[in-house]
Amino acid sequence: MQTPVQTDVDFERDGKQVSYLWVPHSRNTSAWGKVLVPIVVVKHGDGPTALLVGGSHGGEYEGTVCLLKLARALQPAQVRGRVILLPALNLPAVVAGQRLSPIDGRDMNRSFPGRPAGSVTQIIAHYVHDVILPLCDAVLDLHAGGYSLNFYPYISMHHLADARQMAATHAALEAFQAPVGLIMTEFTGEGLLDYAVEQMGKVFLCAEIGGNGRLTPHTLRLAEVGTRNFLKHLRLLPGEIVTCADRGLPPMRLMTTPGAENYHHVTAGGIYEPFVELGTAVSAGEPLGQVHAAQHPAQAPRPVPAQCDGVLLGTRGPGFVDSGDCVALIAQETTHKP
Repeated sequence: MQTPVQTDVDFERDGKQVSYLWVPHSRNTSAWGKVLVPIVVVKHGDGPTALLVGGSHGGEYEGTVCLLKLARALQPAQVRGRVILLPALNLPAVVAGQRLSPIDGRDMNRSFPGRPAGSVTQIIAHYVHDVILPLCDAVLDLHAGGYSLNFYPYISMHHLADARQMAATHAALEAFQAPVGLIMTEFTGEGLLDYAVEQMGKVFLCAEIGGNGRLTPHTLRLAEVGTRNFLKHLRLLPGEIVTCADRGLPPMRLMTTPGAENYHHVTAGGIYEPFVELGTAVSAGEPLGQVHAAQHPAQAPRPVPAQCDGVLLGTRGPGFVDSGDCVALIAQETTHKP
């Protein structure tokens, strides 16, 4: 089945196009209704194609605001090639400020390659997978911690089996110039946009910048500079890479999360009391925090020990936790470069 998504965007036309992906959404109040997902295409001559994505989840504001501002500022004369911007990919989730779409309860970043006859989220994912990704050379997906997590800002990539793809992706990661460049082993299952792009042999980066459901001047600036650096690296925009040193920041630190022990989950619900600030070095066995049972004053809190040495890159956002919630991500520094 071909996509049911409609659009008046011509991906091969030079110039700047600001429009929508019209996604069918029949419901009680609108039999022939649509969800209008914003899309901006800026093209000028021949060159590479980059896809910039924000708003895969609601409550992660850096990507959406960064790309909305870039979409307004970017002009065809500045570009050599084609830039496709999807600032609010899962628009229903973005508007609701929720990780999952309120329409179908689906996580956009667990829905690829999508289904043309599926739910709204699956239809959007299918259009991106089957129509947009084949046009692209590289993809940048901008995330934050949302409601439940807070991150020390990093730009990430996966360990890749293909040496050439690994080297090309790592070069893009270095160009982004976040405080941390993270080479990850993923444990989140299928359906990621990451996997879809990587399986096509293309460059994919994912930024995790900030969290707690907030937007700050610092995190937004990191996203904006990194996104433009990504485009400069691809030769889509002119100019030099703006390094961490240029902004008065320490050099980017290369880190890795090679195993499940890097991710820390609680086994009981309650109030999580963190002991360690983001960006701090920790040792295996060191307490990262503890969980208090609010209804049992005599019960000792449950400690959450570090499962490995490293640097705390992620922590729980809200105080209350349920059994199984992730409360910490620890990464190890590395000097290995592909």
